[in-house]
Amino acid sequence: MSRRTVLIADDDQAHRRMLGAALEVIGLSCRFAADGAEAVHQIDARAPDLLLLDLRMPKLDGIAVLRSISKRLPELPVVVVTAHGDVRSAVEAMKLGARDYLEKPVDIEELRSVALDILDRSGPPTSPEPEDEPRSIVGVSEDLRQIRHAVRRAAASSSTVLVRGESGTGKELVARAIHDLSSRCRGPFVPVNCAAVPEGLLESELFGHERGAFTGADTMRRGRFEQAHGGTLFLDEIAELRPQLQAKLLRVLQERTVERVGAGAPIRVDIRIVAATNRELTEEIAAGRFREDLYYRLAVLEIVVPPLRSRREDVLPIAQHLLRNLRAAPQARMSAAFAAALTRHSWPGNVRELANVLERALLFAAEGELNPEHLPPLLRPLAEGSEDATGADGDRTGVLPGVPLEEVERELIEKTLIALGGNRTRTAEALGLSRRALLYKIKRFGIKA
Repeated sequence: MSRRTVLIADDDQAHRRMLGAALEVIGLSCRFAADGAEAVHQIDARAPDLLLLDLRMPKLDGIAVLRSISKRLPELPVVVVTAHGDVRSAVEAMKLGARDYLEKPVDIEELRSVALDILDRSGPPTSPEPEDEPRSIVGVSEDLRQIRHAVRRAAASSSTVLVRGESGTGKELVARAIHDLSSRCRGPFVPVNCAAVPEGLLESELFGHERGAFTGADTMRRGRFEQAHGGTLFLDEIAELRPQLQAKLLRVLQERTVERVGAGAPIRVDIRIVAATNRELTEEIAAGRFREDLYYRLAVLEIVVPPLRSRREDVLPIAQHLLRNLRAAPQARMSAAFAAALTRHSWPGNVRELANVLERALLFAAEGELNPEHLPPLLRPLAEGSEDATGADGDRTGVLPGVPLEEVERELIEKTLIALGGNRTRTAEALGLSRRALLYKIKRFGIKA
């Protein structure tokens, strides 16, 4: 959940820590600056929601700080802290845009009241805090539970992460979740699909170039490594990098510097790299297509996202999540037969294929309920449990021939209840049912608590 941030600028370490402790008790997140110059630097790097500013500081005093930021950030609320009796400085600060002032020694209750009152009138937080859970990773299976745990563990570290899995399984979602839960969440998340950029342009795309570095380089360009400074760079399809770029990437990982094409001076970058691939890199290493030393640098932490066909109980929760996020379908509901067909299909295209099937079905569903006739022709037999039904990849993997629809539905409800610890409200939401409908089905199928 987002927390509002207060920057406390005070040259007295004990005093600023005391003020910070008083504000953190009421749920605010505090940052600190020991002088005016540092305060201006922090504000320029990432503006807080409130500035608590001591007027007497070295390098730049409080008045100088206010003059520096008042024109650039007139909306930033400032509360000044002044010595007893120094009313003249407080008045000058108010003329420069300060919202209020507090006299030393600061009364803690007054401090909290003033801060909360100003923040409540200033609107929502400007700086998001790390989330507690990877909410974008939807599913109820044990595989998904382990992935969430791995994401939280990765987010708590600064190590490089390698995410492996088939195309369409959601590797970028995992990378974004790691970024959102990490201390870098306020910085940029910069994705690069290494397979989508033409080979001749990829080096310039990643490292940038100087003006005149090559024909057509009319201006200087910052590469994706520089763009991701302070945040996370996601390198998708990392196995597509040619050997020369693999060597340059290895150097970035070792030295944390990059060199633009056509430049001789290295540029230091503060980034966290998450890479992804749908290939087995150990096989690529054996074939001489991927550097072994780079693999070990990338795979400090490794997360494997299994295909959808191996975690069938996640299909309906993901489908429900996708439907909620499609603008045309906030109220769309899946019939039992439609849902059964989704759980029986083998999904060779994984979540990406599921999203396409749902979007197609919505185009044909006039009343908002998705029924078997809205499915692609190849999936329609799965709604009836036909013995002749096959998956979209032409085999029988994952298909449940001849299984009665009610048995599929019962098993799905039982597995979802178990995965969600028996919570019926969350189970109903995951399955796209009302709570009353779920209770009816539990009673009808004789499912024990």
